[in-house]
Amino acid sequence: MKYCNRPFEHCYVLPDGRVRICGWTDGTIGNLIEQDLDEIWKGEKAEIQRDAIRNGSFAFCRKTSCPFLENDTLPDLDEEEFDRKTVTSDAPVDFSVACDYVCNHSCPSCREKVFVGDSKYTENVNIMIDKLLPYLDKADYVLTDGNGDAFASPSIMRMMQEIRFARKESRFGIETNGVLFDEEHWEKIKHLGEHNLTVTVTPNSFVPSTYKYLNGGHDTYDKMIHNLYFIKQLREQELVNEYNISIVVQDRNFMEVPEFAKRCIEDFGADQVVIKPLYHWFGLSEDLYWQKDILNPMHPYHKEYMEVLKHPIFKNEKVFFWGAHNLHPAVPHPAYKYKEQLDMVIKCMEDEKLPEKIGKYLKDNDINSIYIYGDEQLSTFIYNILKDIVNVKGFIARDICRKEICGIPVINICDYKPALEDNIIVINYKYIDIIRKDLEILGFKGKLFEMDKFINSVLMLDI
Repeated sequence: MKYCNRPFEHCYVLPDGRVRICGWTDGTIGNLIEQDLDEIWKGEKAEIQRDAIRNGSFAFCRKTSCPFLENDTLPDLDEEEFDRKTVTSDAPVDFSVACDYVCNHSCPSCREKVFVGDSKYTENVNIMIDKLLPYLDKADYVLTDGNGDAFASPSIMRMMQEIRFARKESRFGIETNGVLFDEEHWEKIKHLGEHNLTVTVTPNSFVPSTYKYLNGGHDTYDKMIHNLYFIKQLREQELVNEYNISIVVQDRNFMEVPEFAKRCIEDFGADQVVIKPLYHWFGLSEDLYWQKDILNPMHPYHKEYMEVLKHPIFKNEKVFFWGAHNLHPAVPHPAYKYKEQLDMVIKCMEDEKLPEKIGKYLKDNDINSIYIYGDEQLSTFIYNILKDIVNVKGFIARDICRKEICGIPVINICDYKPALEDNIIVINYKYIDIIRKDLEILGFKGKLFEMDKFINSVLMLDI
């Protein structure tokens, strides 16, 4: 049986207080600003997500972003060992502390400007750090995750300075853009080097012009290069136990990846070169994401990137692909999608018999109630069409943008519990394959309609 330890040992803390059992899952198990960690860890939501590992469904896992699922590296355990390891620990022992967005860069792939939180934001971050510290001292592993930069955040810096592991074998991981990982900052946290310390630096390019573009225009190249050599020295002195350098592959740097990997290994002595895909981060518009996402088969540079992946450097054992070789859904430019949607809206508005046609279509398909999958603007339009014709039970979404639509809460797909009579119309039908797979895992047995096919079928009815 495939086993993942994270739901039983790990906790991932986000800047708004949300706690997940893993950064590659959907759905949260509590909020650290409002609750104590013990309450969250032992709560019902956490156990529901653990059950998804116990029953083998992995229902809450993002299978296209988790490196373990993507690369099929999860251990296969016999039943006895599986049962023993799927018992929840008294407290998490593995932490990803991703509770601060503060960063000294403004990479276009992540955000539009340098993020600096207001006093309330900072207060909440410090509340979370204070709640975490007693657990971190006893932890097996603590990672400062990449939502911001560890050295740019006063709160994360304080956490790193105050941690005093109870055991020498405890591990600590730092993710940073490298600009502030210099001799001065090292002096403040060098006690972490007494334990098992992993450092991951994310420069994204070793071409100065590309580097400057990808970090939001900040002229920090020379400092970054100096610090990469400095970390190399720490690695040689065994004050750093593992040294990783990563790159987020996108339109501006994909041609550089082979040389990037080569230099990481030969110049900077990296233990591992991590090749990451671009994710749809907060603050990244749909249009900009499309322009950068070369894993999209409809991107104009996609074929060129496929050729780049044939380079022999990628066979080096130190190169690790974190999903940067797997295709994303083939999605046209948002302008085309919006045009398609606009055309549908116009067609609907021009058809005076639309309510009658929808009523007939739903009756013919034995549909008395329906969910709308999606929290886009078009969801509101579809709701207003359907609300007087059929019982709209609610809205479902994966990455929630709007908490409610027309006064009705939007349910995270991970919190959705399908009933036998449920039917769903999917707004963002470009991702229908992923959505269908998610729903199957959750046990959905009803009818699933792609919005474009639904609308076209309705409009074709002769009344």
